[in-house]
Amino acid sequence: MEVHAHTHTERKKFTHYLWEFLMLFLAVFCGFLAENQREHIVENQREKKYMAMLYEDLKRDTAHLINDTTWWSNTIARIDTIRMEIEKPEKERNYLFLYRKAGALRNYNNFEYHDRTIQQLKNGGNFRLVKNKSIADSLTDYDAEIITALKDQEIQSNSIYQQVNFLQDKLINSKYFYLISSRTMPQLDSVFKKDPAVFNLFGSNPTDLMQYYNHLEFYKRMSRYRLSAMKILCRQAVNLIKMLEKDYHLK
Repeated sequence: MEVHAHTHTERKKFTHYLWEFLMLFLAVFCGFLAENQREHIVENQREKKYMAMLYEDLKRDTAHLINDTTWWSNTIARIDTIRMEIEKPEKERNYLFLYRKAGALRNYNNFEYHDRTIQQLKNGGNFRLVKNKSIADSLTDYDAEIITALKDQEIQSNSIYQQVNFLQDKLINSKYFYLISSRTMPQLDSVFKKDPAVFNLFGSNPTDLMQYYNHLEFYKRMSRYRLSAMKILCRQAVNLIKMLEKDYHLK
């Protein structure tokens, strides 16, 4: 009777299993590091892209704020001129001058906020991409100042602007407004000399004139608050631009 010897496979040592585990662990870990590094690179690229867009938005904001600051400074000066002219005795008023200033007061100006990048950062949950906390905080403050302070003042200013123009309609004949420009001043002067009724419009109703005078004071006050807010915003925007230039090497 033949006896067949059974072949036995050699049992692997514990160190072999340990080595296989380490190799598998290292492969997974290296894959994780590679993926993490890839995401880090992608996020850095997105951050730089957003900051470049923000930089352009802030430059546009700054240009508009500087222009609007000048515009509203002129509006305040115009209001002062009209009020001083109304304070004069009726016969001493320069009605041609009043018409020019009142006609210019018909114009209005709102700040155009370039917030495309800020909206993307807020709505997409991408504020976390902004690594520099000072920039993130300054940007949040800048956005809040526009949305709360400036926009609220614009609403109030627009309301008093409409009231002022409503009262102007009671005091001024708008058919002469189209002549109010430096190019047509001689023509307007001629019209005023030929139409004595024009001179009586501002003094025709003392109650309306007093209302107009008082509304102009409130309009001036709101314009000054607005002007102050725009100057603060301009400084904030310039400061943010400098921070972006320094941290992201933008020009």
